[in-house]
Amino acid sequence: MKISKPYLIVGQGVAGTVLAHHFLQANIPFQIWDSPIHFNSSYAAGGIFNPVTGRKLEKTWLADELFDYLFPFYQQLEKTLNASFFYPMPLFRPFANAEMKQWLLDRKSEINHDFLTWTDDGVWVKQAGWVDVASLLRHSKNYFEKQGIYAAKTFQVADAMDFEGVIFCEGFHATQNPLWNKLPFLPAKGELIRFQSNEPSRDCILNKNGFILPLPDGAFKVGATYRWDEFTQTPTASSREELIGKLTSMGVSNYELLDTYVGIRPATQDRRPFVGMLSGNNRGIFNGFGSKGVSLSPYFAHTFTQDILGEKELQADVSIRRYSHLFSV
Repeated sequence: MKISKPYLIVGQGVAGTVLAHHFLQANIPFQIWDSPIHFNSSYAAGGIFNPVTGRKLEKTWLADELFDYLFPFYQQLEKTLNASFFYPMPLFRPFANAEMKQWLLDRKSEINHDFLTWTDDGVWVKQAGWVDVASLLRHSKNYFEKQGIYAAKTFQVADAMDFEGVIFCEGFHATQNPLWNKLPFLPAKGELIRFQSNEPSRDCILNKNGFILPLPDGAFKVGATYRWDEFTQTPTASSREELIGKLTSMGVSNYELLDTYVGIRPATQDRRPFVGMLSGNNRGIFNGFGSKGVSLSPYFAHTFTQDILGEKELQADVSIRRYSHLFSV
């Protein structure tokens, strides 16, 4: 496929950054603009990747494909950027109580899979870990700046004429974009707290109605909250109390609270991302990854790149074409 003009990626959060690296690998010319008037929720992300979901310990959607892809992707990207931000780490899910333990053990034969290791106290999840999203974004921004393809600039409609295609990676800000505000987003505000303590384990991510994540600097993060009623950047007292309650429930009583992080997850009503170019014009979207941006975006950046190059079509359940009726004239 011949590309006569560069593409424009709008937004340098997790989605835009990961897509940009795939464009570089595929030799697709592009620029990436990040609006200085939008706050970037990706900097507040916990960054955890976990192939297991729900109380039934089921494999998350497309777990095998996603996790086979994300490990080599991030490991290679660390080398490219000469930075450390990818931290594979086991995740431990303790049994909530004796009844839940028995309920799961009774169903072990039907729910067991390769990501799980069972113990008397709970279940260990393999191929889990976390990405230091803030570090990934900062090092990527510097990398893009050195190549002359990054700008702190807000997209205007007239700019589209200069590009082969404009791909919007705006996170929840897309709900205010007239082009995309008809899409069934379901944004969720979340808060995390960084804290200091000697009590939690530094060897794993603890996952029990929340998570405790050990950080390289010796501190921890506890998260996360979910709110659907307001989307400000301001931390709330109720979320702070909820996070303190999570610490207590996970056995941490001696701690010092350090920082609070606030972000808005760009989740969707059908829990599937929005990926692809609109028919009939040069606008596209790479968005809707919710709380799983670090695990979903690499694989779908790869498939989106293949689609743009005409090598392979996007799968129907993520393609923006499933909402083509919203964009018909």
